[in-house]
Amino acid sequence: MNRLLVTSFVYMILGLASGVFYREYSKLTGTVGEQSQLSTLHTHLLVLGMLVFLVVLALEATVRVTGRRSFTVFYWTYNVGLVITVVMMVVRGVLTLDGPTPPAPARRSRGSQVWATCCWPWA
Repeated sequence: MNRLLVTSFVYMILGLASGVFYREYSKLTGTVGEQSQLSTLHTHLLVLGMLVFLVVLALEATVRVTGRRSFTVFYWTYNVGLVITVVMMVVRGVLTLDGPTPPAPARRSRGSQVWATCCWPWA
């Protein structure tokens, strides 16, 4: 029960911080009022993070869902999925506000290319 409350509180803090980050970053880049993923990040974190875990906390108070193994699977899967979603929203939002052309990729030396293809087949 305490874990749900702490998780909800962490998502509330992240939601509020993302709203401040969007406001200040759009001022810094001179793109105030431009639509991007950063403008909706605040709401996503507050609703999908804080509000969902407050609802689960209410369910815990009535039904006792945290003692089940399926709840643990839900808890970690939901948190990992939400973190991936938030990270990708931040990346896309920052790239949208920075401009239409992404920066050029960094050049790697021949040694790092050989090492990457030798040791990391997906690189």
